[in-house]
Amino acid sequence: MRRASILLAVLAIQAASSFAEQIDIAILRFPEPKGAAQLDSEFAGQSLAETTDADRTLTTVPGLKGATVLFAQTLPAAPSFSSSTRLGNTRADCEFTLKNGILGVKITLTEGVDAGLRKFSTRTYQGSAPLPPGNPRAISIRTVSSKTKSVMKDKSEVRETTTTHAIVAQLR
Repeated sequence: MRRASILLAVLAIQAASSFAEQIDIAILRFPEPKGAAQLDSEFAGQSLAETTDADRTLTTVPGLKGATVLFAQTLPAAPSFSSSTRLGNTRADCEFTLKNGILGVKITLTEGVDAGLRKFSTRTYQGSAPLPPGNPRAISIRTVSSKTKSVMKDKSEVRETTTTHAIVAQLR
């Protein structure tokens, strides 16, 4: 009887350790418009942690090259988790819930501005989507269009740029 209970305890510990997963979360800014299905196909077979290991994406996939990494973190896959990180002059507050295979994310990036004391710029990125284990998936996509004016030799030109901000996550 005692041997059977010890065996059950060992099996329970092994089962719990085999389900110990991690979530990689990143916010990426692409210099062109992208869609969720396009990002999912470009990330197929990629590791999000390795791709976002710098301030730019490190990959050989042409569609992922040139993206700026605004935030990247690896967190334990718990039902809910929150963390706060400071990198240089930027603070990142990350909250997520993982319930029934659906990931809900809210990331707030607060950056100090050189305009004087206690001036901050805050951006919040949030979204939710199903997150099966395996390939990285786009959780939320925000397309931003902006106009910039440039003057060169008494010539004024207005350029319109469109960027895509994407929250990408991978359950591993």
